[in-house]
Amino acid sequence: MIYLLSQNKNGCSVLALQKLLQINLYRTAWTMAHKIRKALADRDARYTLAGLIEMDDAYFGQCQVPGKRGRGAEKKAKVIVSVKVNQWEHPVYAQMMVVPSLDKDNVERMAKEKITKDSTVKTDGWPSYHALEDHTLHHEKLVLKDPKNASTVLPWVHIVISNAKALLRGTHHGVSTRHLGRYLSEFCYRFNRRFRQNQIFERMIHACLTTNTITLAELMT
Repeated sequence: MIYLLSQNKNGCSVLALQKLLQINLYRTAWTMAHKIRKALADRDARYTLAGLIEMDDAYFGQCQVPGKRGRGAEKKAKVIVSVKVNQWEHPVYAQMMVVPSLDKDNVERMAKEKITKDSTVKTDGWPSYHALEDHTLHHEKLVLKDPKNASTVLPWVHIVISNAKALLRGTHHGVSTRHLGRYLSEFCYRFNRRFRQNQIFERMIHACLTTNTITLAELMT
């Protein structure tokens, strides 16, 4: 299963893994896949972003959920997304954090856990991002007259968000909010090592061997 997940850049659905590996119970394959995703999340949790970073928020959930879109969406999972950009303005590393709300406290928690001090963070003008200035970061605030222009001033973070949503819709056909974080961790893990594809299987094996596992009971709570 680790090998199959490592070789497909779009991941594999649990149903596909169950059929390929001839696992009798879907629940068994589902648990195995989440054990692997948890190991990948733990591995990337060791790293922080530094330098120039684009940050924005995204909302994950079914397209049919009624209500407002974007920041007005109450029934969708809220995710803070950060992407490190190098001097050639190419994306290097991505982090995603599922948060209960997009307020100042959660933005500050994201900054403390995922971003090195003295980094430069580019965001739009959403008030919650002012918390970045309290965390000894250089905050470059880009006030947008039209929210539709966000993808032009923060291009890479929006490309990452779009690719993650396409993966969840196309491969997994949607996931529950409870387990969304691990699916996003798998996406980021693969994205962060996209130029080392020949090493990713061994790296995933190492990640699984150097972390604590998770049980079905813990996954269901």
